[in-house]
Amino acid sequence: MGKGGKGKGKGKSKRPPEPEGPPDEIEEVGEAVHPCEDELVCKCTNERVPHFNARIFLDNKEEIGKVDEIFGPINSFYFSMKPGEGIKADSFKKGKKVYIDTLKLLPMSRFLPQAPGGKGGKGGKGKGKGKDKGGKGKGKGKGKDKGGKGKGGKG
Repeated sequence: MGKGGKGKGKGKSKRPPEPEGPPDEIEEVGEAVHPCEDELVCKCTNERVPHFNARIFLDNKEEIGKVDEIFGPINSFYFSMKPGEGIKADSFKKGKKVYIDTLKLLPMSRFLPQAPGGKGGKGGKGKGKGKDKGGKGKGKGKGKDKGGKGKGGKG
């Protein structure tokens, strides 16, 4: 459990620097459709899929919110944007373009069933972890050394 705690700590330390300042490049990710329960529903106009919690911007790189949910058919999907502080979802007119950091988009192929190669890669990593566990098993081998001490007692 200690290692799990360390892992979480590392994860937290990586996150805070990310939101500082506007990204180097942004590209259009969608357009506003309508507000819904304090969130803004947007139709995705990009062929790539936004990350969850990715920051959303206006064309002037002003941050306006974050991606909350992605829904709808895979060939014509929508996403909801949770507005940032002081921004109201109903202040956006229908058709208003919204933008995203270019690094926060995933290729659609990642979500299609034609990607067994990608899954195989993950499986390979899993096997690697298995070997690590084997390494831990060698620790049990040290118990045999204790057995060796027992032989010394016979002599």
